[in-house]
Amino acid sequence: MSRSHDFTIGVEEEYQLVDAATGALRSRARYVISGDWAGELKPEMQEHTIEVGTGVWRGSHGVRGDLARLRFMAAVAAEAEGMRIVAAGAHPFSPAGGHPFSDGPVYQELREKYRALADEQAIFGMHVHVGVPSGTDRARLCNVVRLHLPVLLALTASSPFWDGRDTGHASYRSVVWRRWPRSGAPPRFAGMAEYDALVRWMVESGSIDGPGRLYWELRPHHGYPTVEVRVTDCTPRLDDAITAAALARAIVAGAAEGLLPDTPLPESFVQPLLSENGWRASRHGTSAEMADLESAEPRTITAGEWAERLAERLEGVAAALGDAAELARLPELLRRGCAAEAIRARAEQVGNGAALALWLADETVAGAGMDRRLRPRLEETV
Repeated sequence: MSRSHDFTIGVEEEYQLVDAATGALRSRARYVISGDWAGELKPEMQEHTIEVGTGVWRGSHGVRGDLARLRFMAAVAAEAEGMRIVAAGAHPFSPAGGHPFSDGPVYQELREKYRALADEQAIFGMHVHVGVPSGTDRARLCNVVRLHLPVLLALTASSPFWDGRDTGHASYRSVVWRRWPRSGAPPRFAGMAEYDALVRWMVESGSIDGPGRLYWELRPHHGYPTVEVRVTDCTPRLDDAITAAALARAIVAGAAEGLLPDTPLPESFVQPLLSENGWRASRHGTSAEMADLESAEPRTITAGEWAERLAERLEGVAAALGDAAELARLPELLRRGCAAEAIRARAEQVGNGAALALWLADETVAGAGMDRRLRPRLEETV
């Protein structure tokens, strides 16, 4: 039976910095970080991004409290510099390229190695770390968890616009990210020994300088005893972020306990079908139709139906982990659809990118103690 201290959870989010007046993407991270009195805001590769990370928690309610606090802190530090923060997979109109890189040799090395890929890295994700019991083979665990990555992407897709145009995708961030080497879903491993052998081979052959350069959407983390889920967009609604994180945790726990079956398909089928499912999730979000990897015969299932199937199977696991209330929000998320749908609807209403970006900034801090939409209501009562 799942126990909360066996399957801990922590979350990292990457926030856009946008001008408080124009909504444009701005490279002011070093100044925003310097105003962080708690030292919890971190730089990323480029100066338009700041990153936060929660503590390690035994329940998603702890992650909720931490993320609300961190969004509040980041927003306050940003506003002191005339900036706002946005939790979304991509900026709606600012060009991706031409932004300065953060100081530090590692970022300069990445810029030199990856050139245009690094220059255009204006994408923003959420990573979920799930701790697993000691002795668990994390590479073998990933063999099952990876099957559900497209569903997690579909639930968090929040990047329909790129460089001022509607891409037709729900998550264009994931499309941009998959241009990088060693991205997408991981392959099947016989176990951690095989995984470690691959890392050694790639390091000694000069492909990578360490396991942190494996950019898969799921991996055994090289520094922590966790499985790291890296597939999701950073998403504006705090509730949606927590629901997706809680589901990721339940998937890892359910896979570890044998409640989620491995696919009956050969690996020669699984890898291309996983890639196809990921593309469909990026294109259509929660309405995507995907190949059902539990079926031995060709069969499709929508991302929403897949998520509902997971919620039903993992209800007991989530309850044992203390995450029942967080997972109970999944039907509401599916009813509304992923954030990309709300972003498109808002874009039609406001008609310009600046208003859309500042609306996203409002959405980001809703529930974190800085909800600007409360101001008119409060003023009416004075």
